[in-house]
Amino acid sequence: MNNQSLTIKCPHCGKEISIQDALSHQIRKTISEETREQAKKEFLHKMEYLEEQNKEKEVKLDEALKNELEVRKERNRLNEEKNRFELEKQRQIDLEREKIRELTTKEILEDQHLKMAEKDKKIEGLHKEIMNLQQKAAQGSQQIQGEVLELDLEKELREAFPNDEIHEIKKGERGADIKQLVKTPKGTYCGLILWESKRQKTWKQEYIDKLKEDLREIKDGVPVIVTTVMPKDSTGLIFYKEGVWVCSFSYMTVLAELIRQRLIEVARQKFINKNQGTKAEGLYEYIMSYEFRQQVEAIVEAYDAMKIELIKEKKAFEAIWKNREEQMEKLMKGTARIVGSISGKVGSEFPQLKGLELLESGDKNVSYEG
Repeated sequence: MNNQSLTIKCPHCGKEISIQDALSHQIRKTISEETREQAKKEFLHKMEYLEEQNKEKEVKLDEALKNELEVRKERNRLNEEKNRFELEKQRQIDLEREKIRELTTKEILEDQHLKMAEKDKKIEGLHKEIMNLQQKAAQGSQQIQGEVLELDLEKELREAFPNDEIHEIKKGERGADIKQLVKTPKGTYCGLILWESKRQKTWKQEYIDKLKEDLREIKDGVPVIVTTVMPKDSTGLIFYKEGVWVCSFSYMTVLAELIRQRLIEVARQKFINKNQGTKAEGLYEYIMSYEFRQQVEAIVEAYDAMKIELIKEKKAFEAIWKNREEQMEKLMKGTARIVGSISGKVGSEFPQLKGLELLESGDKNVSYEG
C-alpha cells in the first residue's frame, strides 16, 4: 500500500492530510525542537563562557588598574623626591651664596672700616685743630692713621672685654698705646696686656725693641703689637717674635682672648698655691718668672749695646788718630819744604828753627823733601 494514499485529520484544523506529511511535519517539529534545545544549550554555554571571559577580563582589568595606580604612585613618589632633592639643592646653593655674600660684605666692611674711621678722624681734626692745619699737612696722614688704629683698638677691647680696665697712655708719656688690666667678672686682677698699634708701610725691628723697653719700666705684662704690616719672617697673622706677640688687626680680639685665658689660669693657680711654698720654691719661681727673664735680657742687651758702642768708638778714634797723624805729617813736610826753600835763598843768616835742626847741618844747599 502506498503511504501517500493514507490520510488522517489534522487535530487542529480538521483537514485531512497524508500520513507521510503528518509524519514529516512531526519529524521536522521534533528536529526543530531538538535543534532549538541544542542551540539554547550552546547559547547558554557560550554565555557562560563569555561571562567567565568577562570575569577574567575584569580581574585582569582590576589588576591592570591596580598596577597602573601603583606605577602612578611610584612615579608621583619619585617626582616628589626629585622635587625635594631639587628644592634642597637649591636651598644649599642659596645658603652658600648667602655665606659668600656675607663673607664678601664682611671683608668689604672691614676694609672700609679703617678708611671710614680715618675719614671721620680727619673731619673731626679739621674742626678742632684749624690753627694746626699746616703742621698736620706737613706731617702727613701717617700720624692720623696711627691714631685711628689706636682708637679702633681701644674701642674693640672695651666692647670685647667689658670686665677689664682699658687705659689709654697719653701722648708724650713713656709707654705703649694702651694698657689692658685683665680682671675676672668679680673684679680680681689677673695680669696686664700692653698694646702697641702700628700702621706703617714697612715693618721695623725698633717696634719690638721699644715695646720691650716700655715693658721693663712696668715690670709686668704681656707685650702685643697690632700692625697693618707683619714682619717678613712671620708665619701667619699671629706671630711670636723675641718675646713679643705680633698680630694683624683682624686677629687682635682672638689673640687678646687667648692671652686673657692664660693670665686668668695663672692667677688662679697662684691663688691656690698662695702661702704654700717654701723660700726655695719662691726663689725658684722668681728665677723662672717673666720679670726675672726680662731683667736678665735687659742686662744682656745693655752689655751687647755697650760693647758695640765701645767697638764703634775705638774704630772712630783710630780713624781720627790716623787722620790727624797724616795731617800732621803733611804739615811737617810742607813746613820743611818752605824752610828749606827759604834757607837755600837766604843762606847762613836764616835762623835755626827748633825741630828743624837737620836743615842747619851738612850742606846748606840741600833742602828737605821728606
